[in-house]
Amino acid sequence: MGEDILILGGGPAGVIAALSLAEAKKKHGLNYNVTLVSRDEWHYMPPLWIDVALEGLPVDATRAPIRGLEKYGVKVLVEEAAKIEPEERKVTLKGGDTLSYSHLIVALGLRNGWEAYPGLAEAGSHNYSPQGAVEMNGALKGFRGGRMVILVPELPFRCGIYPMEVATLLGYRFHVKGVKAEITLLSPKMPGGLDITWGLGPDIKRLWDKYFNRYGVKVKTHDGLEKVDPEKKVVVTKEYEEPYDFLIKVPPPRPPKVLEDPAFLWERDRRFVKARPRDFKHPEYDDIILTGEHSMPPTGLSTAGVFVHAATSKAVQLLLDELYGVGEVHEHPPVACVAYSGDKGFMGVCEVAFDGNTYSWSNCYNVAESSLIKFVKRAFYQAWLDRLRM
Repeated sequence: MGEDILILGGGPAGVIAALSLAEAKKKHGLNYNVTLVSRDEWHYMPPLWIDVALEGLPVDATRAPIRGLEKYGVKVLVEEAAKIEPEERKVTLKGGDTLSYSHLIVALGLRNGWEAYPGLAEAGSHNYSPQGAVEMNGALKGFRGGRMVILVPELPFRCGIYPMEVATLLGYRFHVKGVKAEITLLSPKMPGGLDITWGLGPDIKRLWDKYFNRYGVKVKTHDGLEKVDPEKKVVVTKEYEEPYDFLIKVPPPRPPKVLEDPAFLWERDRRFVKARPRDFKHPEYDDIILTGEHSMPPTGLSTAGVFVHAATSKAVQLLLDELYGVGEVHEHPPVACVAYSGDKGFMGVCEVAFDGNTYSWSNCYNVAESSLIKFVKRAFYQAWLDRLRM
Protein backbone atom coordinates (compact mmCIF):
# COMPACT_ATOMS: atom_id res chain seq x y z
CA MET A 1 0.00 0.00 0.00
CA GLY A 2 1.46 3.38 -1.02
CA GLU A 3 1.65 6.59 0.93
CA ASP A 4 -1.38 8.91 1.03
CA ILE A 5 -0.08 12.44 0.53
CA LEU A 6 -2.67 15.13 1.18
CA ILE A 7 -2.19 18.74 0.06
CA LEU A 8 -4.27 21.60 1.46
CA GLY A 9 -4.43 24.65 -0.79
CA GLY A 10 -4.94 25.19 -4.50
CA GLY A 11 -2.68 28.22 -4.83
CA PRO A 12 0.82 28.30 -6.33
CA ALA A 13 2.46 26.35 -3.46
CA GLY A 14 -0.18 23.61 -3.50
CA VAL A 15 0.00 23.24 -7.27
CA ILE A 16 3.81 23.17 -7.24
CA ALA A 17 3.71 20.37 -4.65
CA ALA A 18 1.08 18.41 -6.58
CA LEU A 19 2.84 18.68 -9.94
CA SER A 20 6.24 17.81 -8.44
CA LEU A 21 4.84 14.71 -6.75
CA ALA A 22 2.91 13.66 -9.87
CA GLU A 23 5.99 14.03 -12.09
CA ALA A 24 8.21 12.05 -9.67
CA LYS A 25 5.60 9.30 -9.42
CA LYS A 26 5.50 8.90 -13.19
CA LYS A 27 9.24 9.23 -13.70
CA HIS A 28 10.24 6.68 -11.08
CA GLY A 29 7.17 4.40 -11.14
CA LEU A 30 6.39 5.08 -7.48
CA ASN A 31 3.32 3.92 -5.58
CA TYR A 32 1.60 6.71 -3.67
CA ASN A 33 -1.60 8.71 -3.86
CA VAL A 34 -1.77 12.48 -4.13
CA THR A 35 -4.95 14.34 -3.14
CA LEU A 36 -5.31 18.13 -3.24
CA VAL A 37 -8.05 20.00 -1.40
CA SER A 38 -8.94 23.47 -2.70
CA ARG A 39 -11.80 25.65 -1.50
CA ASP A 40 -11.99 27.24 -4.95
CA GLU A 41 -12.59 25.55 -8.29
CA TRP A 42 -9.99 27.92 -9.80
CA HIS A 43 -6.24 28.08 -9.44
CA TYR A 44 -5.37 31.79 -9.52
CA MET A 45 -2.13 33.57 -10.35
CA PRO A 46 -2.29 36.59 -7.96
CA PRO A 47 0.58 38.57 -9.58
CA LEU A 48 -1.74 39.12 -12.56
CA TRP A 49 -4.39 40.84 -10.46
CA ILE A 50 -2.45 44.11 -10.73
CA ASP A 51 -3.10 43.91 -14.48
CA VAL A 52 -6.80 43.42 -13.78
CA ALA A 53 -6.85 46.49 -11.52
CA LEU A 54 -4.81 48.83 -13.72
CA GLU A 55 -5.34 47.61 -17.26
CA GLY A 56 -8.67 45.81 -17.16
CA LEU A 57 -7.22 42.35 -17.86
CA PRO A 58 -10.15 39.87 -17.64
CA VAL A 59 -10.19 37.78 -14.48
CA ASP A 60 -10.46 34.66 -16.67
CA ALA A 61 -6.92 35.36 -17.88
CA THR A 62 -5.64 35.05 -14.30
CA ARG A 63 -6.97 31.58 -13.54
CA ALA A 64 -7.20 27.96 -14.62
CA PRO A 65 -9.45 25.13 -13.40
CA ILE A 66 -7.92 23.41 -10.39
CA ARG A 67 -9.27 20.11 -11.70
CA GLY A 68 -6.71 20.45 -14.48
CA LEU A 69 -4.39 18.66 -12.03
CA GLU A 70 -6.39 15.48 -12.54
CA LYS A 71 -4.82 14.85 -15.95
CA TYR A 72 -1.50 14.49 -14.08
CA GLY A 73 -2.93 11.85 -11.75
CA VAL A 74 -3.79 14.11 -8.81
CA LYS A 75 -7.14 13.64 -7.11
CA VAL A 76 -8.81 17.04 -6.57
CA LEU A 77 -11.50 17.85 -4.02
CA VAL A 78 -13.15 21.27 -4.20
CA GLU A 79 -13.79 21.68 -0.50
CA GLU A 80 -12.52 23.68 2.45
CA ALA A 81 -10.49 22.26 5.31
CA ALA A 82 -12.15 23.00 8.65
CA LYS A 83 -9.90 21.20 11.13
CA ILE A 84 -6.51 19.48 11.18
CA GLU A 85 -5.93 16.80 13.82
CA PRO A 86 -2.19 16.00 13.80
CA GLU A 87 -2.40 13.26 16.41
CA GLU A 88 -5.05 11.43 14.41
CA ARG A 89 -3.47 12.19 11.03
CA LYS A 90 -6.75 13.41 9.64
CA VAL A 91 -8.37 16.53 8.20
CA THR A 92 -12.05 17.35 8.60
CA LEU A 93 -13.64 19.20 5.70
CA LYS A 94 -16.28 21.91 6.02
CA GLY A 95 -18.86 19.55 4.54
CA GLY A 96 -18.20 17.05 7.35
CA ASP A 97 -16.11 14.42 5.55
CA THR A 98 -12.74 13.43 6.94
CA LEU A 99 -9.53 12.59 5.09
CA SER A 100 -6.66 10.57 6.50
CA TYR A 101 -3.06 11.00 5.40
CA SER A 102 0.40 9.59 5.83
CA HIS A 103 1.93 12.98 4.95
CA LEU A 104 0.25 16.38 4.89
CA ILE A 105 1.43 19.42 2.93
CA VAL A 106 -0.21 22.63 4.15
CA ALA A 107 0.01 25.40 1.56
CA LEU A 108 -2.92 27.66 2.39
CA GLY A 109 -1.20 31.04 2.12
CA LEU A 110 -2.18 34.04 4.19
CA ARG A 111 -5.53 35.65 4.82
CA ASN A 112 -6.22 39.34 4.18
CA GLY A 113 -6.69 40.57 7.74
CA TRP A 114 -8.66 43.74 7.01
CA GLU A 115 -10.37 43.45 10.40
CA ALA A 116 -7.06 44.17 12.18
CA TYR A 117 -7.61 47.95 12.12
CA PRO A 118 -10.84 49.95 12.49
CA GLY A 119 -12.18 51.18 9.16
CA LEU A 120 -9.65 49.33 7.01
CA ALA A 121 -12.15 46.81 5.66
CA GLU A 122 -14.56 49.53 4.55
CA ALA A 123 -12.08 52.02 3.12
CA GLY A 124 -10.13 52.12 -0.10
CA SER A 125 -9.31 49.73 -2.93
CA HIS A 126 -7.00 46.75 -3.34
CA ASN A 127 -6.12 44.03 -5.82
CA TYR A 128 -5.40 41.20 -3.39
CA SER A 129 -8.40 39.22 -4.66
CA PRO A 130 -10.06 38.89 -8.08
CA GLN A 131 -13.13 40.83 -6.99
CA GLY A 132 -11.01 43.48 -5.31
CA ALA A 133 -9.01 43.93 -8.51
CA VAL A 134 -12.17 44.37 -10.60
CA GLU A 135 -13.55 46.91 -8.14
CA MET A 136 -10.25 48.79 -8.04
CA ASN A 137 -10.27 49.00 -11.83
CA GLY A 138 -13.72 50.56 -11.75
CA ALA A 139 -12.75 53.01 -9.02
CA LEU A 140 -9.63 54.13 -10.89
CA LYS A 141 -11.71 54.96 -13.94
CA GLY A 142 -13.46 57.61 -11.87
CA PHE A 143 -10.28 59.14 -10.43
CA ARG A 144 -9.66 62.56 -11.94
CA GLY A 145 -6.79 63.65 -9.74
CA GLY A 146 -5.99 64.59 -6.18
CA ARG A 147 -4.34 62.87 -3.23
CA MET A 148 -3.66 59.16 -3.72
CA VAL A 149 -2.34 57.25 -0.72
CA ILE A 150 -0.85 53.73 -0.83
CA LEU A 151 -1.14 52.40 2.72
CA VAL A 152 1.05 49.63 4.13
CA PRO A 153 -0.26 49.05 7.69
CA GLU A 154 2.45 46.78 9.10
CA LEU A 155 5.56 44.65 8.54
CA PRO A 156 5.93 42.17 7.01
CA PHE A 157 3.36 42.37 4.24
CA ARG A 158 2.39 40.16 1.32
CA CYS A 159 4.59 40.58 -1.76
CA GLY A 160 7.32 42.95 -0.63
CA ILE A 161 7.60 44.86 -3.91
CA TYR A 162 3.89 45.47 -4.54
CA PRO A 163 3.56 49.00 -3.05
CA MET A 164 6.48 50.24 -5.13
CA GLU A 165 5.25 48.45 -8.24
CA VAL A 166 1.79 49.99 -8.08
CA ALA A 167 3.21 53.45 -7.22
CA THR A 168 5.48 53.48 -10.29
CA LEU A 169 2.77 52.09 -12.58
CA LEU A 170 0.23 54.67 -11.45
CA GLY A 171 2.82 57.45 -11.59
CA TYR A 172 3.55 56.57 -15.21
CA ARG A 173 -0.15 56.24 -16.04
CA PHE A 174 -1.04 59.65 -14.59
CA HIS A 175 1.97 61.25 -16.29
CA VAL A 176 0.90 59.97 -19.71
CA LYS A 177 -2.75 60.92 -19.22
CA GLY A 178 -1.97 64.34 -17.76
CA VAL A 179 -3.77 63.57 -14.49
CA LYS A 180 -2.64 65.76 -11.61
CA ALA A 181 -2.19 63.27 -8.81
CA GLU A 182 -0.08 63.43 -5.66
CA ILE A 183 0.96 59.87 -4.78
CA THR A 184 2.11 59.17 -1.23
CA LEU A 185 3.36 55.81 0.00
CA LEU A 186 2.77 55.37 3.74
CA SER A 187 5.43 52.93 4.94
CA PRO A 188 5.89 51.32 8.35
CA LYS A 189 9.30 52.11 9.79
CA MET A 190 11.86 49.40 9.24
CA PRO A 191 14.84 48.88 11.59
CA GLY A 192 16.93 52.02 11.68
CA GLY A 193 13.94 54.14 10.72
CA LEU A 194 14.19 53.16 7.04
CA ASP A 195 11.18 52.89 4.76
CA ILE A 196 10.15 49.83 2.75
CA THR A 197 11.81 51.04 -0.46
CA TRP A 198 15.01 49.80 1.24
CA GLY A 199 13.53 46.32 1.73
CA LEU A 200 15.49 44.66 -1.08
CA GLY A 201 18.69 46.60 -0.53
CA PRO A 202 20.40 49.65 -2.04
CA ASP A 203 20.51 48.41 -5.65
CA ILE A 204 16.73 47.95 -5.92
CA LYS A 205 16.26 51.09 -3.82
CA ARG A 206 17.99 53.10 -6.58
CA LEU A 207 15.50 51.69 -9.09
CA TRP A 208 12.50 52.80 -7.02
CA ASP A 209 14.02 56.22 -6.38
CA LYS A 210 14.49 56.80 -10.09
CA TYR A 211 10.80 56.33 -10.81
CA PHE A 212 9.59 58.00 -7.64
CA ASN A 213 11.60 61.11 -8.52
CA ARG A 214 10.38 61.02 -12.10
CA TYR A 215 6.71 60.87 -11.14
CA GLY A 216 6.79 62.77 -7.86
CA VAL A 217 5.93 59.86 -5.57
CA LYS A 218 6.50 60.71 -1.91
CA VAL A 219 7.31 58.27 0.90
CA LYS A 220 6.27 58.88 4.51
CA THR A 221 7.05 56.52 7.38
CA HIS A 222 4.81 55.80 10.34
CA ASP A 223 5.15 54.05 13.71
CA GLY A 224 1.92 52.13 13.32
CA LEU A 225 -1.57 52.43 11.91
CA GLU A 226 -4.38 53.35 14.30
CA LYS A 227 -7.39 53.38 11.99
CA VAL A 228 -8.82 54.56 8.70
CA ASP A 229 -11.83 56.87 8.62
CA PRO A 230 -13.62 56.24 5.29
CA GLU A 231 -16.14 59.04 5.86
CA LYS A 232 -13.54 61.74 6.48
CA LYS A 233 -11.15 60.04 4.03
CA VAL A 234 -8.19 60.11 6.39
CA VAL A 235 -5.58 57.58 7.50
CA VAL A 236 -4.78 57.90 11.20
CA THR A 237 -1.33 56.71 12.30
CA LYS A 238 0.25 56.95 15.75
CA GLU A 239 2.01 60.18 14.67
CA TYR A 240 -0.17 61.99 12.16
CA GLU A 241 -3.28 61.99 9.98
CA GLU A 242 -2.98 61.63 6.22
CA PRO A 243 -5.95 62.75 4.07
CA TYR A 244 -6.69 61.05 0.78
CA ASP A 245 -8.99 61.24 -2.22
CA PHE A 246 -8.15 57.70 -3.32
CA LEU A 247 -6.78 54.99 -1.02
CA ILE A 248 -4.98 51.81 -2.07
CA LYS A 249 -4.51 49.42 0.84
CA VAL A 250 -2.17 46.50 1.46
CA PRO A 251 -3.66 43.77 3.68
CA PRO A 252 -2.29 42.91 7.12
CA PRO A 253 -1.20 39.24 6.96
CA ARG A 254 -3.17 36.80 9.08
CA PRO A 255 -3.22 32.98 9.15
CA PRO A 256 -6.07 30.99 7.56
CA LYS A 257 -8.80 30.15 10.03
CA VAL A 258 -8.00 26.43 10.00
CA LEU A 259 -4.46 27.22 11.21
CA GLU A 260 -5.55 29.52 14.07
CA ASP A 261 -4.72 26.74 16.49
CA PRO A 262 -2.02 26.66 19.19
CA ALA A 263 -0.65 23.50 17.58
CA PHE A 264 0.26 25.51 14.48
CA LEU A 265 0.67 29.17 15.42
CA TRP A 266 4.22 30.51 15.79
CA GLU A 267 4.75 31.47 19.42
CA ARG A 268 6.87 34.53 18.54
CA ASP A 269 4.30 36.00 16.17
CA ARG A 270 0.82 34.50 15.98
CA ARG A 271 0.21 36.04 12.57
CA PHE A 272 2.26 33.13 11.17
CA VAL A 273 2.52 29.36 11.36
CA LYS A 274 5.60 27.61 12.69
CA ALA A 275 7.80 25.46 10.49
CA ARG A 276 11.27 23.95 10.85
CA PRO A 277 13.65 25.81 8.52
CA ARG A 278 15.70 22.76 7.60
CA ASP A 279 12.88 20.91 5.84
CA PHE A 280 9.77 23.09 6.36
CA LYS A 281 8.22 20.44 8.57
CA HIS A 282 6.16 21.07 11.67
CA PRO A 283 8.55 21.12 14.68
CA GLU A 284 6.53 18.43 16.50
CA TYR A 285 5.02 16.46 13.61
CA ASP A 286 7.39 15.06 11.00
CA ASP A 287 4.49 14.05 8.77
CA ILE A 288 3.34 17.67 8.24
CA ILE A 289 5.04 20.07 5.81
CA LEU A 290 4.14 23.78 5.81
CA THR A 291 5.30 25.81 2.81
CA GLY A 292 2.67 28.50 2.25
CA GLU A 293 3.24 32.21 2.86
CA HIS A 294 2.00 31.53 6.39
CA SER A 295 5.25 29.75 7.25
CA MET A 296 7.92 31.85 5.56
CA PRO A 297 8.83 34.35 8.36
CA PRO A 298 9.47 31.61 10.97
CA THR A 299 12.08 30.12 8.62
CA GLY A 300 13.75 33.48 7.93
CA LEU A 301 12.23 33.87 4.46
CA SER A 302 9.84 36.51 3.17
CA THR A 303 6.12 36.43 2.40
CA ALA A 304 6.57 36.43 -1.36
CA GLY A 305 5.78 33.95 -4.10
CA VAL A 306 9.39 33.38 -5.17
CA PHE A 307 10.34 32.19 -1.68
CA VAL A 308 7.23 30.03 -1.40
CA HIS A 309 8.03 28.42 -4.77
CA ALA A 310 11.61 27.60 -3.79
CA ALA A 311 10.62 26.38 -0.31
CA THR A 312 7.91 24.08 -1.67
CA SER A 313 10.20 22.61 -4.30
CA LYS A 314 12.88 21.89 -1.70
CA ALA A 315 10.44 20.42 0.82
CA VAL A 316 8.92 18.05 -1.73
CA GLN A 317 12.31 16.86 -2.95
CA LEU A 318 13.41 16.21 0.64
CA LEU A 319 10.23 14.20 1.21
CA LEU A 320 10.80 12.12 -1.93
CA ASP A 321 14.37 11.46 -0.85
CA GLU A 322 13.23 10.46 2.63
CA LEU A 323 10.53 8.08 1.39
CA TYR A 324 12.01 6.67 -1.81
CA GLY A 325 15.57 7.92 -2.20
CA VAL A 326 14.74 9.72 -5.46
CA GLY A 327 14.48 13.37 -4.47
CA GLU A 328 16.76 15.85 -6.22
CA VAL A 329 17.98 17.37 -2.96
CA HIS A 330 19.52 20.82 -3.26
CA GLU A 331 20.37 23.87 -1.26
CA HIS A 332 17.98 26.80 -1.39
CA PRO A 333 19.07 28.61 -4.60
CA PRO A 334 19.07 32.36 -5.22
CA VAL A 335 15.55 33.51 -6.04
CA ALA A 336 14.66 35.62 -9.06
CA CYS A 337 11.54 37.58 -9.87
CA VAL A 338 10.22 39.83 -12.60
CA ALA A 339 8.30 42.94 -11.66
CA TYR A 340 6.84 46.13 -13.09
CA SER A 341 8.58 49.49 -12.77
CA GLY A 342 6.86 52.45 -14.38
CA ASP A 343 6.84 52.03 -18.15
CA LYS A 344 9.23 49.06 -17.93
CA GLY A 345 9.83 45.85 -16.05
CA PHE A 346 12.89 44.61 -14.21
CA MET A 347 14.38 41.31 -13.12
CA GLY A 348 15.70 41.06 -9.59
CA VAL A 349 17.78 38.36 -7.91
CA CYS A 350 18.23 37.86 -4.16
CA GLU A 351 20.88 35.63 -2.62
CA VAL A 352 19.63 33.13 -0.03
CA ALA A 353 21.75 31.48 2.65
CA PHE A 354 21.03 28.74 5.21
CA ASP A 355 23.28 28.39 8.27
CA GLY A 356 21.76 25.13 9.50
CA ASN A 357 19.25 26.88 11.76
CA THR A 358 17.52 29.53 9.70
CA TYR A 359 17.49 31.19 6.30
CA SER A 360 18.62 34.69 5.49
CA TRP A 361 18.31 36.62 2.28
CA SER A 362 20.10 39.74 1.15
CA ASN A 363 22.12 41.23 -1.68
CA CYS A 364 19.23 41.75 -4.05
CA TYR A 365 20.24 43.02 -7.46
CA ASN A 366 18.55 44.64 -10.43
CA VAL A 367 19.81 42.30 -13.15
CA ALA A 368 17.95 43.79 -16.12
CA GLU A 369 15.44 46.51 -16.90
CA SER A 370 13.45 46.63 -20.12
CA SER A 371 9.97 47.13 -21.56
CA LEU A 372 10.23 43.54 -22.76
CA ILE A 373 10.32 42.24 -19.19
CA LYS A 374 6.74 43.42 -18.68
CA PHE A 375 5.71 40.96 -21.38
CA VAL A 376 8.00 38.25 -20.02
CA LYS A 377 6.28 38.49 -16.65
CA ARG A 378 2.81 38.09 -18.07
CA ALA A 379 3.89 35.36 -20.52
CA PHE A 380 5.46 33.32 -17.71
CA TYR A 381 2.30 33.33 -15.62
CA GLN A 382 0.09 32.53 -18.60
CA ALA A 383 2.34 29.58 -19.48
CA TRP A 384 2.04 28.39 -15.90
CA LEU A 385 -1.76 28.52 -16.05
CA ASP A 386 -1.77 26.72 -19.39
CA ARG A 387 -0.49 23.60 -17.61
CA LEU A 388 -3.87 23.29 -15.90
CA ARG A 389 -6.17 24.50 -18.64
CA MET A 390 -8.14 21.68 -20.23
